[in-house]
Amino acid sequence: MTSSAVQLLGYALTLIGLVASMIATNMVEWKRHSYTESTVTSKETYLGLWMSCTVDATKHTMCVNYKSLFHLPAEILTTRVVMILSVLLSAVGVLVATLGMRCTRCLEEDEEEKDRVAIVGGFLFIIAGVLAISVTSWFANAIIQSFEFSDSPTSLHNRFEFGNAVLVSWAAGICSVVGRISPGLQVSE
Repeated sequence: MTSSAVQLLGYALTLIGLVASMIATNMVEWKRHSYTESTVTSKETYLGLWMSCTVDATKHTMCVNYKSLFHLPAEILTTRVVMILSVLLSAVGVLVATLGMRCTRCLEEDEEEKDRVAIVGGFLFIIAGVLAISVTSWFANAIIQSFEFSDSPTSLHNRFEFGNAVLVSWAAGICSVVGRISPGLQVSE
């Protein structure tokens, strides 16, 4: 079905996608807000899926875990659940894809079965990548919508921007999808 080198490259990309998804899920910087009245009273606020952090002008950081699921915005709850699902699917995809790789000795006696197992692992990675990309895009859209429609003077202090976790999550999804599509483009005769 595919050469071992292309398969290993795709596998490496999907592993990078898995690790990046795990990192993004645990990062605090999904949303960020910087507010500066003067050099003495600057403040940065970061909102993550699990906690929020505030950094003051002296670079003192204070983080608080979310205490209740019921008081969280829908975009945080939904993103949390879908990112966990993406990580779990990627982890299962690693196990399944490892069995179907040409460089492993598992299922050596039946080449067609080995190819089918590799395809299933690839589909798991593609689904995990699409989940990460889509929920991150939805989360980013929610940030954009709240930024655009907050025109009142009091809401200027509540305008959030993309945090680094959004970018890491997009990169993770792209690595997972590209890593599994690239070996699939080569078909044996």
